[in-house]
Amino acid sequence: MSRRYREAEQRLGVPPLDGWGRRNENPPGMSLWRLIREDLRTHGGNPFEQGFWALAVHRFGNWRMDRPKMIRAPCTLIYFVLEKLVQVFAGISLPYVVKVGRRVRIWHFGGMILGARYIGNDVHIRQNVSMGVAQTWNLKAPIIEDGVHFGAGAAVLGEVLVGRGARIAANSLVVSDVSDGATVLGIPARPLPVRPRPRRSLNEIARDGAAPLQNSSTIRR
Repeated sequence: MSRRYREAEQRLGVPPLDGWGRRNENPPGMSLWRLIREDLRTHGGNPFEQGFWALAVHRFGNWRMDRPKMIRAPCTLIYFVLEKLVQVFAGISLPYVVKVGRRVRIWHFGGMILGARYIGNDVHIRQNVSMGVAQTWNLKAPIIEDGVHFGAGAAVLGEVLVGRGARIAANSLVVSDVSDGATVLGIPARPLPVRPRPRRSLNEIARDGAAPLQNSSTIRR
């Protein structure tokens, strides 16, 4: 396990493996209905978006954990029925034990196994994305920070930390940490090189900025 992964567990309040599913992990300070309304807006206000269904059921599964046992028991039955329906009709598996942030957008549908330990705010997930363990004997799953974008068919497996604002290219396999803002591609995924932009002098910037004005004055004449 990397040092960055361990630090992220503490910084993001990721529940330990022996504490999975034992408490409400919905974003604090928001009621169930406020969360569902925000998820609906995030999905373009369309209640028929399958990603919205998956998140709504996920939010309900966490909300029930704060209810008294007499209420929680029937809610648990309802949750597991709804979860199975989402899996069958939307092809999305998002267990309630995954800690999910706000404004997560699940684009399209089908073939999604979202078994991360944590999915941050403003994450975008496309079809056929997989997140989960790398070995059956090690249950540590990925931690996804805020603003990450997943291309179709991407897979992130094992004790992996995907940093803020990272981009996972389509059909890539991520098995090691991804730095903040990086774009990774391939099997296994590796970061794309960042090409430095050439430095320009003030005279070049001024000349380029003045060129459109000269052209426009020529056209008017």
